[in-house]
Amino acid sequence: MISSILMLTADGVPSAEDVSREVVFLSDTLSLLRDSGQITNDAFLEAGVIQGGLNVLSSMISNDIGESEVDQQMLSLVSKAEGLQSKHPNLDSMIEIHR
Repeated sequence: MISSILMLTADGVPSAEDVSREVVFLSDTLSLLRDSGQITNDAFLEAGVIQGGLNVLSSMISNDIGESEVDQQMLSLVSKAEGLQSKHPNLDSMIEIHR
């Protein structure tokens, strides 16, 4: 999940379309990983919080919310993704394998 966020924000504020595409990718990939038993339901649900945060980010960008608020949302997502990474260290690489 951290790779997704860092990729999206590497060049500043991403487009709403880019964020939405990433949300779909994460949703599909996380479902696949959970259904195949590669991740626990807990990891799936915790990752869903970040996925939901990305949906919020996409809406904020679409609605031309100020850049400072978008930056705050992105920083919050990075922090949550780092926490998820420390709790589920293999999750990010498992997601990225499906890219």
